[in-house]
Amino acid sequence: MKKLVAAFIALQLAGTPVFSQQRPQQRSQQRPARRVLQDAVLGFYVSEFQQQAEVSGETFAKILPFLQQFVQDRFEVSQRRIRALNQLRQAIQRGGSDEDLKRAIRDFDAADADFQSNQEKFLSRVDPLLDARQQAKLRIFQVMADKRMRQLLTSVRNPNRGQ
Repeated sequence: MKKLVAAFIALQLAGTPVFSQQRPQQRSQQRPARRVLQDAVLGFYVSEFQQQAEVSGETFAKILPFLQQFVQDRFEVSQRRIRALNQLRQAIQRGGSDEDLKRAIRDFDAADADFQSNQEKFLSRVDPLLDARQQAKLRIFQVMADKRMRQLLTSVRNPNRGQ
């Protein structure tokens, strides 16, 4: 599980300004790595989802395509959101015009809305396959998984903080 989370963290770091300023050749080499990371995160969700939500193998088989689409869409939207946030920060730092700031705000808000929409779409597809207890457990699982990944991301970015 730690390897899967580390892979997710590496993906998040790849979206930071230091990494996003790489040469085009380096960026093209990252694309396959991003796919590997996406697969690793999907593996994390697959390995934990069934147990945490307490669903049968039959039900999970029905959920799996929705889970795969959710993770894929989440990666795409997350990358857009990170880029939009970086553009917003850069517009502020360079003293961008009101029009530059408004454009950056619109881009960020659109990515943020797409992030929420992806979550809602996933839940609307999966909830009918689950009873109320499983639906509740799914939501708790998602919050817990996001929290764990953020904590690990923070620990990778600040390795001496916990010592």
